[in-house]
Amino acid sequence: MNITDHFTLEELTNSKSHPEAVRLPNSAQVENLKRVCGWLEVLRRVYNTRYQSPDGKEQPIIINSGYRCPMLNKAVGGSPSSNHLTGCAVDIHCPGATYYERGKVAIRYATLLLEIAEVRKENFDELIIERKGTTWWIHFAVKEKDNRGKITCITVC
Repeated sequence: MNITDHFTLEELTNSKSHPEAVRLPNSAQVENLKRVCGWLEVLRRVYNTRYQSPDGKEQPIIINSGYRCPMLNKAVGGSPSSNHLTGCAVDIHCPGATYYERGKVAIRYATLLLEIAEVRKENFDELIIERKGTTWWIHFAVKEKDNRGKITCITVC
């Protein structure tokens, strides 16, 4: 089932590391996922316009984690108040052949999401650049209301 043009419910609820987890969001959580994916559709379009790949193919935005049921959230060490539990958050994979390229993509994604917020005159709840070892990702959350505009950079070695 497509949530938006480029994002499916399956990829937003997938957990390869914990396949036993119940991954069925309710209708409110699906609406939250649609809201977040609306931002990701714009990110994808703008990123591919500014940073066209050498082969001219569009680069996808890859979701590492979206909606998490309480069991999965606990299993992966997520916060008990995580926006993933309500479908308001995604973790976005930052591709690249090297550590530095992945870091550059993370910074580009974060910068573009800030620009999108400014152009839309809308706020997001959280934008976190995260790194563990040589892996980079962006945690991005948008709630229906009371978005904080929180920006953080976390490194876990």
